[in-house]
Amino acid sequence: MKKELNESIKITGKILDNWLPLKIMYDQTPGVVVCIAVNGVPKYLKAFGLSDLESNIPIKKDAQFRVASMSKMFTAVAILQLQEEGELRIDDKVINYLPWFAGKSDKTDLSNVTIRQLLSHSAGLFRDGVAKQWVNDVFPAKLEGTVSSKSVVFENATTFKYSNHGYAVLGAIIEKVSKESYSDYVSKHIIKKLGLKSIIPDLTDEKPKKLVLGYERYLPDQSYRSPEPHVKTNAYAPATGFISDVKDLAVFLSALNLESKKPLLSRESKKEMMRVHGIPEDDEMYGLGLVLNKVSNHQLYGHSGGFAGFTTNAICEPNDNIQVIVLTNTLSGTAWNVSNSIMELIYKLADMKDVKFVAKEPYSGVYRCRWGDTTVVSLGKDLVEFVSNTNNPAKSWGELSKKKTQLFVDSQKSGYGSPGEESKFSKIKNGKAQEFSTNGAVWRRLSDSLL
Repeated sequence: MKKELNESIKITGKILDNWLPLKIMYDQTPGVVVCIAVNGVPKYLKAFGLSDLESNIPIKKDAQFRVASMSKMFTAVAILQLQEEGELRIDDKVINYLPWFAGKSDKTDLSNVTIRQLLSHSAGLFRDGVAKQWVNDVFPAKLEGTVSSKSVVFENATTFKYSNHGYAVLGAIIEKVSKESYSDYVSKHIIKKLGLKSIIPDLTDEKPKKLVLGYERYLPDQSYRSPEPHVKTNAYAPATGFISDVKDLAVFLSALNLESKKPLLSRESKKEMMRVHGIPEDDEMYGLGLVLNKVSNHQLYGHSGGFAGFTTNAICEPNDNIQVIVLTNTLSGTAWNVSNSIMELIYKLADMKDVKFVAKEPYSGVYRCRWGDTTVVSLGKDLVEFVSNTNNPAKSWGELSKKKTQLFVDSQKSGYGSPGEESKFSKIKNGKAQEFSTNGAVWRRLSDSLL
């Protein structure tokens, strides 16, 4: 890895150490685990917050989460493995494998839908069927009888239409072709092949010991937040069932890299996964089981996930094979905002001159005054400062240039803050500045016990 990237990952880690403890409080997110990995090997791995609110139990780095729609990446890999083995072709009609996948409307005929269209969400199929599993937590045990003319929303191959039900159908194809249960197939051909230890395709009869509680979203009119029930997703496991920690997800994403030598898929199959097959939003594209987007002009692949009590995101920059995984135990925007911000921070810092990670220095920390909370982080010689509840430090920080020991100058040339003015740090205690003053205000360091 380039020296600049190695240094920028270290500084990004320092930013996260000083940003996330308060950020998740602002977001009302109980806990988060963050991993930055290179070639699937963690370079930064930290847990913040709680896994159990009522018992005040800190979350651990090896905690397991429901990773929801990340399951689609594994299902797409399984389908492409079966194609490589000559067991199917992704341009085959679904009805060739599942005779019950039938239904006509004035829009389309399901007999024309292909496996590729299910993989790319271009089949026009309804999103979640009619079982109301996201309300009653009872997921269908089988899919026969769940598809009919009422399943058709758009004509196939005309638009992007995200469908969990479509990925559940892909799981049924995997079972039909492999003559194994979906869980057995992906466990044997993906999980064991990569040596993954914490990941499972669905909730088991005995709840995994490291699976954290997932909490209902924050509601301002309720003082108590209930944990969501842990439930099996059954036939929907190929779309949303997986459970994992951050380390296994890093290994899996790394294995999808075109240069990876891990025995998962051929280079041609991986290229097909990463080729654009649909455009759900202006700034986002979809491959086969992969979300494709850009951060700081760097193309990324990965997938997000949302489950009752959990939001997650896992992304990979393929040229440098950098993985960023953020897993949270509630429904909030933290996972998506933080993961993209991390990738942007890594590359912004790598492009800056004269930045250097310093393990021990007096300035980095969170400070408070009556006007709000601000986070300060050292880049070596100089500092950056940003409001502590920001969604993206890289887009909101101001730079403080060192003038002399404990004295810095706001390097902005114009603005509403303190361009050109001095910030003086003082009251050094246990190697940490306890205050800094600027623009007529005094900011005092927050105690570590509050973070």
